[in-house]
Amino acid sequence: MNDIPPLHGTAHTTIQTIGIANRCPASEDAFRESLFDALADDEGAAYWEGVYGQPVHIYPDMKPGPDGKLERMNEEEYADYVRTKMWEKSHQHIVEEREAKERARQKRKAQRTQLDEDLEREEAEREGIRRRMEESLRRGEERKKAKEAEAAWDNYTAKWDSLKNAQNLDDETVRSLIPWPVVSGKAKHVSKEEIERFFRNSKSWREGSVALLKAERVRWHPDKMQQRFGQHIDVDTMKLVTAVFQVIDRLWNDRR
Repeated sequence: MNDIPPLHGTAHTTIQTIGIANRCPASEDAFRESLFDALADDEGAAYWEGVYGQPVHIYPDMKPGPDGKLERMNEEEYADYVRTKMWEKSHQHIVEEREAKERARQKRKAQRTQLDEDLEREEAEREGIRRRMEESLRRGEERKKAKEAEAAWDNYTAKWDSLKNAQNLDDETVRSLIPWPVVSGKAKHVSKEEIERFFRNSKSWREGSVALLKAERVRWHPDKMQQRFGQHIDVDTMKLVTAVFQVIDRLWNDRR
């Protein structure tokens, strides 16, 4: 910015040179003297208005203090304040342009903030939908497994009832006839995990796990199975029977 003009010259020239920065001490002193001369009497005010092209004595000398109350400026503060106001008045188009740019900046900032909020809200909505879908699928899968477990248990007990009346057994049919305690009912799917899952998901387990395990422990005891099927049960099948019994026996002992 340019310095305050000398005390003589046209009003147009002085308006062009009023500034608020890069002031030399002489310029500062000259402006301060002209300001307080204008404040002293109307004649001085009229003279310096002609020099600067605008009145210099019309600005209040009060400012808000730290506590919010008005307090009087010192001479240096007041001179700087008046110089700033005169510059703003002389360069109104620049001030308005700055204000317009600031308003535009604030508007863009508000738009970005709104966009961010909209994106966050949309993301939260999508996340909520995703969670609800996953929860719905999970419940559906649980219902499906519960129905499968119930059907598997009914099939398991029905096959054991049918097996009591089975006749003409041979070594090849015994392994396939035995209702193995897994969802598929097949010997190839027998494992510790599948046996435990099968019993835990059964309605009889919910009604009384200890009673259930006690009965199944008797049913799957190797001696009992050997007695039931006699020479028709082969060595490999007996090994699988023993493995089933051990899982049931452990579950039963854990709950006694």
